[in-house]
Amino acid sequence: MKVPYEFNAEHLSRWMAYVLRHNPSRYGLQPDPHGYIKFEDFFLVATRRYPGVNPEQLRRLIATTNQDRFEVTAERLRARYGHSIPVAPPGPPVEPPAQLYHGLDSGRVSAVLAEGLKPVDRCLLHLSKTVDDALAVARRKTEHPALVRIHAQEAHRAGIAFYQEGPLYLASHIPPALLSVEPVPASLSQRQDPPAETS
Repeated sequence: MKVPYEFNAEHLSRWMAYVLRHNPSRYGLQPDPHGYIKFEDFFLVATRRYPGVNPEQLRRLIATTNQDRFEVTAERLRARYGHSIPVAPPGPPVEPPAQLYHGLDSGRVSAVLAEGLKPVDRCLLHLSKTVDDALAVARRKTEHPALVRIHAQEAHRAGIAFYQEGPLYLASHIPPALLSVEPVPASLSQRQDPPAETS
């Protein structure tokens, strides 16, 4: 018999992200087309793993820890972005800023410049508004980050749809002509703790 986990806010938050974004079916959960799961159903699953958690703790966790990651209502819960399971786009398309940024491993730059930016392990690309945030995302996965600038307004005028969830902009694909590789600023060359909402 598997030993239950002790309640830990950070561990629970990461587990929630895994379940809601990637593998709800493993726990018998059925998201709707937008990724929402009934709060009561999720809570029952959570208590099997974390017996000490109660509904108010779960809601407080969502409200105070990585609050851009999740959305909760009286009856439903979902991850706002980062899905590898199919979900509907998050609302209508939005007009992006002039430039957006994407951090990645430097070994992928040649392929990106040849083929464009495509999601690797997500349904949609995650694009950041700032260089700092984009590089923080990249540093979660690599010691050798590179920085790509997305000419987002040009992409928007070319008919590419952008969506926004929390601090991120989302898109399905950016062609090579709308990308440029930027130097990584020296002040950001060292590994830093990434923003938690990008997990």
